[in-house]
Amino acid sequence: MSDRSDTFERLFQPLQLGGLTLPNRVVMTPVKLGYATKQGEVTDRHIAFYVRRAEGGAGLIITEPMYVWPNGREIPTQLGIHDDGLLPGLKRLTEAVHAAGGVIFAHINHAGRAANPKLVPEGERVSAWAVRCPANGVLPRPLDREEIPTYVGYFAQAARRAKEAGFDGVEIPFSHGYLIHQFLSPLTNHRDDEYGGPLENRLRFGLEVLAAVREAVGEDFPILVRMNALDHVPGGLTLWDAVPIAQALEAAGVDGLSITSGTMCESVPFCLYPAGTPKAHLPPFSAQIRTVVSVPVGVAGRIRRPDWAEEVLERGQADFIGLGRPFLADPDWPRKAQAGDVEGIALCAACHQGCLAELRKGHTTSCLVNPLTGHEGEFRITPADHPRRVLVVGGGVAGLEAAWVAAQRGHHVALYEKSDRLGGQFHIASVPPHKEEFFDLIRYLEVMVRRAGVEVHLNTPVTPEMVREIAPDVAVIATGGVPLIIHFPGLEESNWVSAHDLLDGRAEVTTDSALVIGGGLVGLETADFLAARGKRVTVVEMLDTIGGDMDPLARAVLTKRLQERAVMVYTGTKVVRVEKDRVIAQRGDREVVFPVETIVMAVGARANRELADALQDAPFEVHVIGDAVRPRKALEAIQEGFKVGLEV
Repeated sequence: MSDRSDTFERLFQPLQLGGLTLPNRVVMTPVKLGYATKQGEVTDRHIAFYVRRAEGGAGLIITEPMYVWPNGREIPTQLGIHDDGLLPGLKRLTEAVHAAGGVIFAHINHAGRAANPKLVPEGERVSAWAVRCPANGVLPRPLDREEIPTYVGYFAQAARRAKEAGFDGVEIPFSHGYLIHQFLSPLTNHRDDEYGGPLENRLRFGLEVLAAVREAVGEDFPILVRMNALDHVPGGLTLWDAVPIAQALEAAGVDGLSITSGTMCESVPFCLYPAGTPKAHLPPFSAQIRTVVSVPVGVAGRIRRPDWAEEVLERGQADFIGLGRPFLADPDWPRKAQAGDVEGIALCAACHQGCLAELRKGHTTSCLVNPLTGHEGEFRITPADHPRRVLVVGGGVAGLEAAWVAAQRGHHVALYEKSDRLGGQFHIASVPPHKEEFFDLIRYLEVMVRRAGVEVHLNTPVTPEMVREIAPDVAVIATGGVPLIIHFPGLEESNWVSAHDLLDGRAEVTTDSALVIGGGLVGLETADFLAARGKRVTVVEMLDTIGGDMDPLARAVLTKRLQERAVMVYTGTKVVRVEKDRVIAQRGDREVVFPVETIVMAVGARANRELADALQDAPFEVHVIGDAVRPRKALEAIQEGFKVGLEV
């Protein structure tokens, strides 16, 4: 994709979807939120979240997956649409979105074998056939032929409820390895009855669902189908299957197709697209599908920038663009794009820190780059009652966030950074392969700081005396962390560098091989960085697992890449000493020797609290945020910066 910028005329043309006219072609695709009650009820958080996306100019909002029956749930606090008792809450949601000028579809789904085994007892875990799901370990039971009409009815009744609740249409997934897709794919459907075998039989369940839904909602209610262009798994569906499936869906009367990829069991990265997966790689596939149908065809999959989206439409590869997580990062993505304010868009970093990683921990969806996500009804950036003089020390992401939010509220903010650039440790986080999108967050925060009128001082170290002399009303200490160095015996006589200095460009590995001490996030990304440059790399980690501080999906993507680059990893291995050109380690009850040319230290960080400690008794308000409190992820740093900006 190119990096051009223009007025994005095609993105903001109306689109006809059945009898419904959408105001533009920017569609919010389903994003799991986790805001519901345990009974699947709509909450005020849902309403505030979706209303904010309507206010931001989305042409169409599609809800998170709403389960049509409880044995198809994925998360404990997922929206349900399986019971008429849920209708009052769903009506509140649609009425609020409509009042904000939005259009909203209900995404109705049954996860089949991808359902959460902690929520669905054994015996109720169903699929087309008994094929184990590698992601959750579930071995489902096949649906009996006599049960299939019941499950068809679940979808039909869910669609009926969606219409009664005031939704403008429904979307049904024939994708992502969910129940209908499990019937479609030869990998998961080994049936020998009329629902298995050739494609026309494997399509039967899905087509019966569509027919029942159409009967339940009538001819004038739009039905959108989300379908895979390919499954990214041997034995799964390919484009050669997708083309006739698309034709069959049009013949069945659907009003549009939304193209995606991957399964939630075998190829999760191509469903959820973390960093390291391809950007905007599906438009060539949607283009092929678009040539064989006449209904509108949309496409999603890391099309994060408006110029990329416009180019897809310009090339005729799709009729609308699906954005999921970009709407978490910036609900005003459409309005800003339409106004030509590209630099003002907070772009999704594909980091998963605030969204999917939090859901996997049992929390709710938030966003690294947008602390308001999920809190739209709680917080607003409003003018301060009394403007104050605010001093922010540290130009990392925590300090930048605090500075622009405070300045936006009317405070007089000065930010001091000891280096010659803003961004702090996030610059280093942006250097490893496939992390370049992190630079976009630094760029965005710099834009916000400039627009808010923050007074920025680079190359200016700050001392306690200097702060006391300035005597601000409020001092915000965001001095970050410093890398830990373990001085093993013999280290100082060896050839060694810190991962921090290496990624920051202040050191380099000039030898052919390197040994990385530390198998956490920084160590693994440093190994990836070196291996991508042709170095032979070994990683030594004293714990029994690597990447313990990483989200499991991000860890899986990175470790697979390390394997492909022949990086050797040794767990349960504790470095004892260094002897010039070799490292001696203890592994269990035996000693292990690693010949090594360069050692790279990646054993963590500690809080830089010197300034904060020196100002404990200052005669003005002092706040300490980010890694200066203790080293954590950027998610916590930005959230703390935002909250301080609101509070001062």
